[in-house]
Amino acid sequence: MNIEIIIGIFLMLIAIWNFILPPKFGNVYYGITTKWTLKNETVWAAGQKLFATAMIIIGLIFFIVGELRLRDHILSFSSILLLIGLWSLSKHFVHKILERKYPGI
Repeated sequence: MNIEIIIGIFLMLIAIWNFILPPKFGNVYYGITTKWTLKNETVWAAGQKLFATAMIIIGLIFFIVGELRLRDHILSFSSILLLIGLWSLSKHFVHKILERKYPGI
């Protein structure tokens, strides 16, 4: 089994777990923390759901890459860079969405 498939399934399971048992407000070890999500509990809850959705999308991307056997054409190091890049990009988008949704906070 390809490592990309395993990573994709793992990320989707973690995202589903995040929907079922969202982290408590201010928890820096579990969930997404940005300076905007730490403003209040409403922004925190919205940020956790948005990031869980982003994790499902990232997981699907990795699952599809693994299923299409693109691994033969993509180096393992490139997969790690893709994961880090998508993770950072999704964190940035979650921050920007929350900033627009809750402007006065």
